[in-house]
Amino acid sequence: MAIYSVRITAKTPEKLRELDKFELDLKYRAARKLAADRFMVPGVLTEEEIRQVGAAGYTVESVSDLSRVAEERVQEVSHINRFAEVAGLSGFEKRAVMGYMTADEVESALINLKALHPDLVTLIKLPNRTWENRISHAVRVRVGTNTGRTGVLFTGSMHAREWGGSDICVNFLVNLINAYSAGSELTYGGKSFPVTQVRAILENLDIFVFPDVNPDGKHYSQTYNPNSGDPQHFWWRKNRNPNTAAGASSQGVDLNRNFDFLWDSGIGTSSSPSSFTYKGQSAFSEPESSNVRHLFDTFPNIGYYVDVHSYGGLILHNWGDDNNQTTDPGQNFSNPVYNGKRGNLNDTLYGEFISAQDKDMIINLANRMNSALEAVRGKRYTIQQSVGLYPTSATSDDYAFSRHIVNGLNRKVHAYTIEFGEEFVPPLSEMSHIIQDVCAAMSELCLAAAGQ
Repeated sequence: MAIYSVRITAKTPEKLRELDKFELDLKYRAARKLAADRFMVPGVLTEEEIRQVGAAGYTVESVSDLSRVAEERVQEVSHINRFAEVAGLSGFEKRAVMGYMTADEVESALINLKALHPDLVTLIKLPNRTWENRISHAVRVRVGTNTGRTGVLFTGSMHAREWGGSDICVNFLVNLINAYSAGSELTYGGKSFPVTQVRAILENLDIFVFPDVNPDGKHYSQTYNPNSGDPQHFWWRKNRNPNTAAGASSQGVDLNRNFDFLWDSGIGTSSSPSSFTYKGQSAFSEPESSNVRHLFDTFPNIGYYVDVHSYGGLILHNWGDDNNQTTDPGQNFSNPVYNGKRGNLNDTLYGEFISAQDKDMIINLANRMNSALEAVRGKRYTIQQSVGLYPTSATSDDYAFSRHIVNGLNRKVHAYTIEFGEEFVPPLSEMSHIIQDVCAAMSELCLAAAGQ
């Protein structure tokens, strides 16, 4: 079965959002306005879906044959566990560029980072095994034992085919620890963090990293057999929940539609198990999303959060369910008076409240991250509110920011999503550059969180 990367265009954003009825594999957050009467969303479509959408009056441009891309990219997955032994972390930079990391390699890297740097690294065993019985770990990195620290959490690879998120997170960890241990500056291309800044990050913050949220999904994607004739295996998005009541063809839940933020609103989600945005049977029904919640609940000092995804070249900030507004606190996600009125963009019925102070702060910090990213090699991302052209709900970033509103005892968490690159799985040669870009942005966020 042939499958293609496509760009679908329509004359209005409303017409573009009507694509929801087809339950296609669309990259909603990369949707954008091309001209006054031209709006585009990229997607992954079969030949039959391309015909169906074209017949409905949309323009569909085929960008690449994803069957061929899958065949090429699966060859770039590491075929050995390079980090099974502690010694494997020596010369990490040379080993890391040899292939995309597997789920097993990510786990090995975390476990052996703890063994190599026991004074800096705390290994966190997460409580919920995946559907395929995998144990997941996160780590906390810090220097010293002083209290009152702010925590910063990074997560990666929540969607199966977005392999590079975990590679970015592990590289960030190893590079930061190595720079501190060596007493050297941390350098990514044209962006350098001097020794004093590296020390400030680790001596004033708790850095939490959960690199591989969805190891079952990643393993499924990375073990694609090009001779199987089913490239959708490679382009898997969801976890591997068997959803047995719905049948084998409806496997998986979209983890980034499973968080407890307007989960039951239906905004940008689906109740159909066969959908790419299936939200699950309840908020936090999935072990993987529950593991992320566990980190917030267990470490209440977390005040910043970045979820790393692909693709689009974007730095996204709250909110994702509707346009932001700063004037009416009563218009907020917890107010049932507005149920059914959210998610209709650019109207006067509802806007999601965010204080002017918070809005300015998150945009200023996003600009700071973007400047660090740009300094690496001149690449610059687009900063925008998560809602974009497509409203969403039950996402990790909105859940993180909403926690202090739901419960005033919770710390406010300034949350972002970084959408790296221009395709789900970039060629490994480009991914090595993207890792440097995003690691610089992550380091800059940590520096800001440390008060620098």
